[in-house]
Amino acid sequence: MGVMSCSRPHCENIMCDTCVDSVGYVCYYCQTEFKDYLHSNGIVCETEGEIKRELKKFMATDKDQFVKGKEMDVDAFFKIHTR
Repeated sequence: MGVMSCSRPHCENIMCDTCVDSVGYVCYYCQTEFKDYLHSNGIVCETEGEIKRELKKFMATDKDQFVKGKEMDVDAFFKIHTR
């Protein structure tokens, strides 16, 4: 296995073993943060297409932008959801 770095901006994790086509490599920590992001925002994905769409939006954000307990400002919200 080669050294593959996470595709998320400002994430320095390497040795990623998950690759999603049209998204890139996703490390364990970003996967966990993505699950927390979905849960804390009440987003329910029922199809693979919905998951990919939300993951693509999430992976375009800076690492740790959605830390539990941290509120998202309006500009960050619209930046994510108007793509």
